[in-house]
Amino acid sequence: MEKELKISSFSVGGKKATLYQLLESMAEKNLYQANTNIELNTNGQTTGTKVLGEKLPEGKPSEVKSSEDKLSEGKSPSPLLILHCFSEEEEAVVKLLKGKEYFSFPLLCINNLDWQKDMCPWDSPALIKNEKDFIGGADVYLSLLEKEIIPKAVEILGEEPSYYALAGYSLAGLFALYAGYRSSLFSRIASVSGSLWYPDFVSFAKEKKMLSKAERLYLSLGTEEAKTKHAVLSTIERKTRELVEHYQSSGYCVNFELNPGNHFCEVEKRIEKGIRWIMA
Repeated sequence: MEKELKISSFSVGGKKATLYQLLESMAEKNLYQANTNIELNTNGQTTGTKVLGEKLPEGKPSEVKSSEDKLSEGKSPSPLLILHCFSEEEEAVVKLLKGKEYFSFPLLCINNLDWQKDMCPWDSPALIKNEKDFIGGADVYLSLLEKEIIPKAVEILGEEPSYYALAGYSLAGLFALYAGYRSSLFSRIASVSGSLWYPDFVSFAKEKKMLSKAERLYLSLGTEEAKTKHAVLSTIERKTRELVEHYQSSGYCVNFELNPGNHFCEVEKRIEKGIRWIMA
């Protein structure tokens, strides 16, 4: 049976963020049906917000409940999962999750990204002639995510999540792992068919120490992804396995999964499998 969701959308720095929350009670469902769209304008920036369920908090810090507040009320705070994806992937993943019994947490999907900049840790030449070079903008984007996007989502939630999880596919999977080295916020990370071929990333990951607690790490790959004549892309399975071994030997709780097919096979199902494992 598909779950009913409250959907809140906003924009920060040109990035579109959509927060999906479960509607659990009849009162919430009634409120969900009664509300209409709301348009907000904050500090001169237009933020289109489609809130289905309840009115947004006014943004006062005192109105955002901490995990301790929720526990004192006899309620367990929920974690928050952040997923970077294309809009078509977002739609498919949300539809898939709605039918899953374990889906019981808020989901923040972010798209409209500059993929070859926002998701990349440092500059690197394009893989194919006449394509754009990769620009290392991950640190700048991560700052936007931590300081503006996530706080806005928490404001809408009205409570501090019990923990934060981060997931992504391809370059977003690379970013998910990289974020673990630059931020202590994310305690569960899924790099689904992550672009771990990225030049110098494996050496970076093995030399540096994660700032994140990294309670659960999920890495996956398609069985056909390394079967290419491209000198860089053909290294993907070797480099992914090398990182898995590194994380295992470093004492992390890590799961590596091989999926049938190439990089573009059953993307949303692979993402769902990664989410299921890190959120267990």
